[in-house]
Amino acid sequence: MSTNYELIKDETITKEVRYISFMGNLQRYDFAFIQSEECPNKTIIINLRKNRFTEITKEDLQDRGRIEHIFQETNMEADEIRNFLKEVL
Repeated sequence: MSTNYELIKDETITKEVRYISFMGNLQRYDFAFIQSEECPNKTIIINLRKNRFTEITKEDLQDRGRIEHIFQETNMEADEIRNFLKEVL
């Protein structure tokens, strides 16, 4: 197999993944949480229903508009997610 690129890094690692689903007042939410080894205070959060993800800290939850933008949710839905994440992170 001939390639036209130089492989810089090819690494396989094992991570623990926490799956949480919950029903809010507006809809059901399904998330996967992966703890980052490189930065222990950051968590990778994957919205499994919308196929979107972010790396976030608990302090990042204070940024209005961040959850709305990343997960493409309305303000009310983002508030539900934000309140949930404050308890989980």
